[in-house]
Amino acid sequence: MKPYDDVDDEFPEDEAFPEGDAADGGDDEGPEGPSKSQIKREDQALQALGKRMTGLSAKQIAEFPVEESLKDALLEWKRIRSHEAQRRHIKRIGKLVREHDVEELELAMDRADPSSSLSMSATRMAQDWCDRLLRDGKPAMTLFVERYQVRDIQLLRQLQRAALPDAAAESPTPAVRKLMRFVRQQVVQKTA
Repeated sequence: MKPYDDVDDEFPEDEAFPEGDAADGGDDEGPEGPSKSQIKREDQALQALGKRMTGLSAKQIAEFPVEESLKDALLEWKRIRSHEAQRRHIKRIGKLVREHDVEELELAMDRADPSSSLSMSATRMAQDWCDRLLRDGKPAMTLFVERYQVRDIQLLRQLQRAALPDAAAESPTPAVRKLMRFVRQQVVQKTA
C-alpha cells in the first residue's frame, strides 16, 4: 500500500470542489464590481488629470471650479522640489480629483489649457470671426451677435471700430488683439 492511497477514497473528485467554489475562480456571473486593474487604470487617469492641472498658473487655479482643498494641493505641488515628493503629491491630488465631476474638470482644463484641441479650435474660430468682423462689417457683426448671443454689443462695436484702421497691418495691433480676446471669450462660452 502506498502512503496516500486512502486519501482518494475520502474525497471523491466530483465532490472535492463543488461548482462555484474557489477552485474554478468563483461564480459564473463574473467578478463583482471593477477589477483591480480597472481601478488602477482609473486612478492613473485621475492622477494624469491632476498632473495637467498642476500646469495652471496660480491665478487660473484660484478661478478653477474646484474645492479649496484641491486648490491648496495644486498650489502646494508648485512649492515641492523633490521628484519623489512630487510623485507622492500627485497621488494625493488624484484622490482629491476623484471627489469632483471628472468630465467637468476635463472640460475646464481644455478651456484653460492653450495647447488643448478645444482651445486651439476656439482660437481658430475666433481668428476667423475677427477677420470677418473687420472685413464684412455690420452683416458679420449681426451674424456673430445672433450666433453667440453676445450681451455686450456696444463693447463689441467699440472694439471693432478701434481695430478697423489697423486691420491691414502685418502683425496684430493692441486694438486687434483686444477684439480677438473678446471674440475668443464669446466663442469659448458658447462651446462650453
